[in-house]
Amino acid sequence: MGEMRNSQRHLIEVERHCAMGVITFKNFEWRDHVVQLVDLSRNGIGIESGKSVEHGFVWFKDRVGGHKGGVLVWSGRYGEKYRAGIRFLLLTPDDERFIQRECATPLPHQPLRNPEVIVATLMESLEKTKKSDKIGSFNITEEDKK
Repeated sequence: MGEMRNSQRHLIEVERHCAMGVITFKNFEWRDHVVQLVDLSRNGIGIESGKSVEHGFVWFKDRVGGHKGGVLVWSGRYGEKYRAGIRFLLLTPDDERFIQRECATPLPHQPLRNPEVIVATLMESLEKTKKSDKIGSFNITEEDKK
């Protein structure tokens, strides 16, 4: 049943907020969010927010754990707030610059101007990330969400 984590999570004991955008899987729209960071591991970050965060590709305004991007892989209500887990993506410097340029001034809740190319770049990075971790998928249990 439970998954063996590839790396240990570390609780973030001081309140730290993070501005990020999410390219939603549903409509490929850009959504701005400011979230609180809850825990950090080598592979990802746990976040908490006052509102639900849609699944999609995440782009951090400032680096988090040395990363600019990730994939929101799970989310759910946790008491009065919402929690979610973001899996970091391994992006080349060229990929980061490209995505930064394409996402530089998106309008909230508007489709991106070049979503196919952005998503293709992010999907390629996701495949590299999976290969580097030597895993094909990762299963999140209810215990992981706490």
